[in-house]
Amino acid sequence: MPEVVADPPSRSCYLLLSGAGIEESQRLGPDPLLSRPRDARGRFAKGSSGNPRGRPRGIPNPKRRVPDLVARPLNAQALSDLLDRKPHLLRPLAEQVLPPRLAAVDPAARLGIDLSSLRTLEDLRQVLSTVLAAVARGEIAPGEGARIARQVHGRLRARRRLARFERRLAHKTGPV
Repeated sequence: MPEVVADPPSRSCYLLLSGAGIEESQRLGPDPLLSRPRDARGRFAKGSSGNPRGRPRGIPNPKRRVPDLVARPLNAQALSDLLDRKPHLLRPLAEQVLPPRLAAVDPAARLGIDLSSLRTLEDLRQVLSTVLAAVARGEIAPGEGARIARQVHGRLRARRRLARFERRLAHKTGPV
């Protein structure tokens, strides 16, 4: 049988496949400049992770996320264990369970005191005696009474400044 000889490849194909530059530019091994993020078994090496830039901004820390008790209720023991491990979650979990806060009512309004209508020193004394009596009866807390007293004191100071200003103005202009 005669020997079959194939036609040689065209010159353009021959030059593409036979150059030595291809082997030099395409290394098959790992890149020697990159650090090794994975060990021999394919796991991440110690000290490197799959996310080297870390968690993006704005994404909350999953360890500090508050569980949603409406979507996934916890039994009493699981909730107690969770709060033992993470006591910082007590307030956010309580806000989910408890009703919303009531609107704060001004203690002076509860006592029927209109601070904007105070004009004389006698009015201010009357308000302070009313506040002291309300604190003594337990109608308002001592802190609320102190807050009203600070507001009254501020109005008293403003009244004194106004009187002082009027006296200076009268003294500078003289009798007309």
